[in-house]
Amino acid sequence: MKQIYTHDNIVVLHSAKNILALNDIESFVKNEHTIPNGARHGIENTFLELWIINDQDFSKAAEIIEGQLNNPEPTASWTCIKCDEPNDGSFDFCWKCQSENTGSQKS
Repeated sequence: MKQIYTHDNIVVLHSAKNILALNDIESFVKNEHTIPNGARHGIENTFLELWIINDQDFSKAAEIIEGQLNNPEPTASWTCIKCDEPNDGSFDFCWKCQSENTGSQKS
């Protein structure tokens, strides 16, 4: 077992856990139930940790977390060649006509 990720927000940590699960990587959250007790007793240095079960999954898990959780730069908006509809850069397909963004669309 290896620690793969730490965050102070339980929602973010469980999002990371779910992303790993979608990629067939088993993990668990450590210190999840001690945080409320620590706050009550003034202990602020107990962090929420995400650990992977199988050490051989570490590099794949680190790559997934880096790509999925660390806010990547937004991609540029694009205009569909087929229907001339503007689309957000995060869309792989035109929201209006479902044509794929092949990279050759107008920007």
